[in-house]
Amino acid sequence: MQFKTNNNSLTYRSWPIFCLAFIRLFYVSIFERALYNYLYWNVGISLDILGFISSAGSIAYIVAPILGQFITSKIGIRNALIFTSIITPILTGLQVIYTEAWFLILCRISLGLVMGLYWPNCLNLLSRWQKISPREIAKRNFRNFNFSWNSGFIIGLAFGFVWTFLLNDYISLILSWGLSFLLIPISFFINKDSVIQIPKEEIQIHLENPIIEEDFKMIAKRNSTPTMMSFPIVFSWIGIIFLSTSKSILLFTYPVFVKLNSLDSQSTYLVQGGLQLAQLFGLTWVNGMNVYKRKISSFIGVIVLIFIAVTIFFIGNIWYIAIIFSFSGLFLGLIHGTSMKIMLDYGATRNTGRYSTINEIVIGIGFGVTPIIAGFIAIVNLYIIFVYIVATGIVFLIILTYLSRNIKRSKRNSE
Repeated sequence: MQFKTNNNSLTYRSWPIFCLAFIRLFYVSIFERALYNYLYWNVGISLDILGFISSAGSIAYIVAPILGQFITSKIGIRNALIFTSIITPILTGLQVIYTEAWFLILCRISLGLVMGLYWPNCLNLLSRWQKISPREIAKRNFRNFNFSWNSGFIIGLAFGFVWTFLLNDYISLILSWGLSFLLIPISFFINKDSVIQIPKEEIQIHLENPIIEEDFKMIAKRNSTPTMMSFPIVFSWIGIIFLSTSKSILLFTYPVFVKLNSLDSQSTYLVQGGLQLAQLFGLTWVNGMNVYKRKISSFIGVIVLIFIAVTIFFIGNIWYIAIIFSFSGLFLGLIHGTSMKIMLDYGATRNTGRYSTINEIVIGIGFGVTPIIAGFIAIVNLYIIFVYIVATGIVFLIILTYLSRNIKRSKRNSE
């Protein structure tokens, strides 16, 4: 797709960004799951070390956007995206060739830093296109990008399941690594920076669901009185930390349950894909709610996740765990959508990026630190990990209720 703008007859190619998003999430969803399974099932790496390996990239990403934007200011967006598309397959392949823990951690830290050149610059381009495109085309760009990375993630996990079922996790690693090289030729089709010269704007970045954040941002800008400002900003941060830590625990522990039941690793692809699909549905659903319903949806999300964690103590059946873990994505999405909307309304109203910066730190801590702690705890007793979800969930629910006590059902809460 090549669009012509109304303002100055400039054209830009959007399809390379959509293709990059699809391919990156397609191969990453397979590679990450296959690497985790291969190290756990075949290499026999301990859970505590596996926690460090799983967390390395997320921890590095806390500072990656800052470093990435500094490099981009020197070499330009197109060159930054080409560089990250070239270096990513190299760092990915090194993990296939040499599986010593210290080396894997080093590679994944490097990958986390390189990602600072990718998502922020994709959002930068999407924001530039929005400024010079008709409204419908701008909305279509965001929708297509959203569909690209989400479909890549979900379809990739489905392919990973089939490949692992027919072959094995190591072959899936190699095949997904091969797919990563497709990033290189596609990246060269991105327009040169000189084609579209737009004054540099402050960009808000979100690690896990960048385009959904941009969709919310567009809504916030059209709303002259963002009613989500009635929530204290702390409400958003508490929701994000509970979301990230709970999701990390679910994704980290399910393979352990599978191995304890002497099953093969294939179902881990399906469960993670189901969780992601359900979370996407929750995010889409909550986006159409009014303020009061978003508040209630957050409470429901926390309560259901507490209930799910409690049932794990009494129902140890692996098939129940697989289904309930996938289903939990819906409630993670409800919490996520409300928390992100609060943060974006604060940033849009006060014209600052400090709220999104804090959001990045919170997400990095949740997804980065949790697997490390979970790895050590799992060695002692796997079920102790779920005590954290129950305990923090109850405490957070009390705090969230107090923070939002003045938000009641009324006509003013409709958007």
